[in-house]
Amino acid sequence: MSASQIAKGLSHKHIPTKRGGQWRSNTVINILRNSNYTGDMLCQKTYRDDQYHRHFNQGELTQYLIEDHHPSLVNHETFNRIQALLKEAAQKRHIETDSHKYQHHYLFSGKIICGNCGTTFKRQTRPNKICWACQRHLKSAKQCPIKAVPEASLEVAFCNMMNKLVYSRKFLLQPLLENLQVQANSDTHGRLNSLTERIKANNHKAETLTELMQSGLIDKSIYVNQTAQLEQDTYQCREKVKQLHSRNTDSANSFEDVRSLLHWCQQDQELSGFDKTPFQDFVQQIVVHSSSVVFKLKCGLKLTKAVTIDDHFYRNIIRQRFNKPIKQAEYLYSIIESEGDLIG
Repeated sequence: MSASQIAKGLSHKHIPTKRGGQWRSNTVINILRNSNYTGDMLCQKTYRDDQYHRHFNQGELTQYLIEDHHPSLVNHETFNRIQALLKEAAQKRHIETDSHKYQHHYLFSGKIICGNCGTTFKRQTRPNKICWACQRHLKSAKQCPIKAVPEASLEVAFCNMMNKLVYSRKFLLQPLLENLQVQANSDTHGRLNSLTERIKANNHKAETLTELMQSGLIDKSIYVNQTAQLEQDTYQCREKVKQLHSRNTDSANSFEDVRSLLHWCQQDQELSGFDKTPFQDFVQQIVVHSSSVVFKLKCGLKLTKAVTIDDHFYRNIIRQRFNKPIKQAEYLYSIIESEGDLIG
């Protein structure tokens, strides 16, 4: 039986949930995945931050597994077989394990977003063509005015976008890569060292407090209070370290993605027809508006329909207008209409 069939059966038999509500499939799955029924206890699944908001522990704090903590309702062998069945059922339904996200059946699945309401587009098979439409618009045009777009039109738009990048690579992608390299080399090493030393000092203080308390030199209440303060400060330092590493990783990823895109453009492989390989390699999302389409690339660029170039265009003016290299490149792309605009 599936989880939904089990839930319907329990509701049909008028078996109440813990809080007396209706049974749902996700409630059944959560019970089946709960390792506490094996008699083991996993401690610190959640934690509270300094604002006392509760969060699921995703590795921020250490978790502790206490085996045979209480009488079991199911043995480990049965529990493990259930997990295998759940994983098998998820794969059959094209669901990624632990993420509950449907896998993509088609190349454009999950990538096309409505620029008006933010809803994911749905694939439709119409006479002689395939279209992608906003799901809210399909229910009612009053909910969203964005109309369906033919898949062929999106393919042509992608080809035009990539070809434009090919002939503007020296003017656009190479300066972007240089700017990102400067940004990636920004000095965060000193801050990381300072935070690391602070964490080490807190650990040393905690060890000293433990020795003093065991020797009877300080009161237990003082030990608990000061240890809690040290743990809180250490947690905040580790969060700052994660943020710095995340920023460095994002900058490094953007640099590598732009370099891959530039390398592809340098091969002068202008697209005469749609090619799914560069689409999969470089496109993260497509945003459809009423009169334009925006391609969000994995490197961070958001490229939209071109407009006529201004005669009074200067690169230093763009740098004054936009601080970030990605924004500068996006504006440059928008004002390049043809290869003739790059002459001189």
